[in-house]
Amino acid sequence: MALEDFEQLPRRIFLDSSTLQTLQNYGEFVSENEEIPQTNRIWSMPNGIQNLEALRNIFIVNERAGFEFALSNNSLSEVSATKDARYLQWAYDVLDHWLACLEEAEELPNNNLRLAAKLDGKAFGYLGAGDRALIKDAVLLDCDAFLTMEQRLPKNALHIRRELGLQVLTPAQYWKLLRPWAQLYA
Repeated sequence: MALEDFEQLPRRIFLDSSTLQTLQNYGEFVSENEEIPQTNRIWSMPNGIQNLEALRNIFIVNERAGFEFALSNNSLSEVSATKDARYLQWAYDVLDHWLACLEEAEELPNNNLRLAAKLDGKAFGYLGAGDRALIKDAVLLDCDAFLTMEQRLPKNALHIRRELGLQVLTPAQYWKLLRPWAQLYA
């Protein structure tokens, strides 16, 4: 593996609402390795358990790696729309952590408005308003990747990366990139 591969590893990662909710719903599995009953719906979701196991591995590595996981006000709006007070409080906690990361960062996000403005064009008409807003936030926050549990959005990953420089990854895809380097953070 080349050093270039390591340098290209996403380190600032925007959490899609689907990923954020999965982390909240399965936090005991991700952080404490608690078993998930076979009757849980995650087992019937396409790649559900694979993505969940990948999230656990990513966060184990992150205990030492110090990757940044970003959220935005648009993230909070999506969470607020669920009317789940516990989920909203947890999202605020994650946002507080992200804002602390930004304060400590040596470089502030570039707020690349020109690049983000591309999302308003017809070339991204296949995105729903929510995904468009969150991806725009990820671009403005100089995120390297957009981590999603969704199956549909990653199908457009090549276009998004080519046009915006943002990788759209499922947790399993991100883990595949991170896994060869995981021992560096042991």
